[in-house]
Amino acid sequence: MRKIILKTVLASIIASGTAHAAVIYKEENGSNVELYGRFGFNVSDKKTGSTQGDFDGRLGFIGRQVVNDQVAIIGLAQYQVNAAEYANNVEGNNDSLTARYVWAGFDFAQYGKITGGRVSSGLIMFTDIGDVFASSDVATGRQARFVDPTAVQVFRQDGTIQYQNNIGNLDVSTAYIIGNGTSDLDYGYNAATRYTFDMGTAGKLVPVIAFQKTRAAQNLGNRTNGADTFTYGGVGTRYYLGPLMLGLLYSSDTVSYSNGRADSKDKDLEFTAVYNVSNDWVLRTGYRYLDNTDGDELTLRDTTFEVQYKLTPRSSIYSAYILRNGKNGTNVDTGRQVSFGGSSAEDSFYHLGLRYEF
Repeated sequence: MRKIILKTVLASIIASGTAHAAVIYKEENGSNVELYGRFGFNVSDKKTGSTQGDFDGRLGFIGRQVVNDQVAIIGLAQYQVNAAEYANNVEGNNDSLTARYVWAGFDFAQYGKITGGRVSSGLIMFTDIGDVFASSDVATGRQARFVDPTAVQVFRQDGTIQYQNNIGNLDVSTAYIIGNGTSDLDYGYNAATRYTFDMGTAGKLVPVIAFQKTRAAQNLGNRTNGADTFTYGGVGTRYYLGPLMLGLLYSSDTVSYSNGRADSKDKDLEFTAVYNVSNDWVLRTGYRYLDNTDGDELTLRDTTFEVQYKLTPRSSIYSAYILRNGKNGTNVDTGRQVSFGGSSAEDSFYHLGLRYEF
């Protein structure tokens, strides 16, 4: 029997950026297809220094087809308007609906999941420590794209085969990155692990370790400009105590070159704090310090203050001010200025957004 119902989605869907979904297809054996997404509008002076408005749209489907009691086929496709994915860079069209995640695989119940494609990487367990603001961008691992142009973020790369599992309080993930025709990748691999220490009335401590290495295929027509390997590692933790969540992460990564250029090294330190004042109000703040040496020489010193007001459980107004005191870099190949997140590393900006999720 097929029917349409509404329900709360599992934690695996939350990792894809949504807290709700609608089941648009369902069978009695548990097979289903769910629809989720978000709509939003943001007003900011982030990109141009003058106030402008931008639409924010995201749409996704997640499916599950039951094979037997222990095995199910699973898949996800998520698209976004104005996504910063590689296809937009090639086509020069930032108004298209572009894939952020597209993957399929198997769920073996207690034996874990195997997925392949542009997967929801296990590295998200680490990057999410700093990625708590509606108004800011992920900085850790930003140099991954120099070796793999499809890696808009270190946790979104084409041609990835990944294994994930949860064993009690331990979450593990490992992946091999094959790449595809647009990745210019020879090989890559990553791993992440997270453990939850439940300390009772003293709260919860959740440390995370992450690592990745990728190597470019040095062939004719390669688009990596001599970038040969990307090596990334990070450690961090979250601490939960009642309505308070604190986060701290440190990462470093190195891009080596085959053309004699010096290694480009990023070091990134981030602190975040989230306080749920009530069911309606959430306060967030954080500090990020990123410094590059022997590459574009970009420096980020960002202090973020953000307030969220929940109009409903699924819709919110966000107001933020990002105090920037960094230094713009210089692209070694083109000599052009390197900013971050579409705005200068030296100029502060504000953000006002309305977001509805379903």
